[in-house]
Amino acid sequence: MNNIELDIWRGEWGLASIDLECLKVLTYMKFIGVPVRVREVSNPFFTPKGTLPVLRDGRKALTNFEEVVEYLKSLHYSTDVHLNTKQAAEASAFTQHIREKLYPAYQYAWWVDEKNYADLTRPAYARALQIPFNFYYPSKYQSAAKEMIDALYGEHTDLKEIEKTIYSEAEKCLKTLSDRLGESEYFFGNRPSSFDATVFAYLVPLYKAPFPNATLANHVKGIANLTRFVARINQKNFRHVTDEYNKQNAKKQSTGTQSDRETANFPNQTRNKILATIFAAIAMTGYAVANGMFQELKEFEHSQDYTDMFENEEDDN
Repeated sequence: MNNIELDIWRGEWGLASIDLECLKVLTYMKFIGVPVRVREVSNPFFTPKGTLPVLRDGRKALTNFEEVVEYLKSLHYSTDVHLNTKQAAEASAFTQHIREKLYPAYQYAWWVDEKNYADLTRPAYARALQIPFNFYYPSKYQSAAKEMIDALYGEHTDLKEIEKTIYSEAEKCLKTLSDRLGESEYFFGNRPSSFDATVFAYLVPLYKAPFPNATLANHVKGIANLTRFVARINQKNFRHVTDEYNKQNAKKQSTGTQSDRETANFPNQTRNKILATIFAAIAMTGYAVANGMFQELKEFEHSQDYTDMFENEEDDN
């Protein structure tokens, strides 16, 4: 095994990444303890499938969670070795259940809800991307999410009815997960599995991202054992991310007084900037005009017309 590299979407709000699939792989890599060089990528255009994450090991490039799990398992790195046949089948069934019931609600909250998309999702992905890709990818992902919702619930169905139904199904799914977890540390005992990585990746953004419309997030936050589950994994594996985020927040707050003073002085600062701009424009215009006149005079001085003018004066005398 060569040095493994993992390309991901950047993080925000104390998250290691803003992206569900990236969080799955990141969390799983933390569970198995394989050294990996993580790179925040601002342009997925040149990745194998135009998506993130991408895990690279030499010439090997893997682009989804299931591929990563299987590949690392072939290298004898796996968190699922402690699962018996029944537990493995149960984990597979639960994963499919999440995909069918929670994933549509997740996509709806991030991409289809217009308020969330305009105020949270699109700005976050735009900040993560280079120009001009920040104009392209968010709308592309939104279109894909809307197409999925239309395929599941009908293109002409009232959006409010879809939202009500989709969040109701997600709430039932969360209740099922809560019942399965119980008071255990992880879903299948005291050791994490790939299924735990999957559930964590779904839930932690709903805890940390400041959704304007937080219906789905509030469902998650209202379930105590799932809240503890997320907090435990985050503390054990991503504490450095949380600490850095808190540090940056504290720094912003400590400079708040200075920002307030700047805001209070804003009218005067604005007036001064406007006046300075006007004076600079006048000066530059004057310089340009004067320079142009001098240049024209200089050109005229060396022209035939200039010579003829003085020759005519001599003839007149």
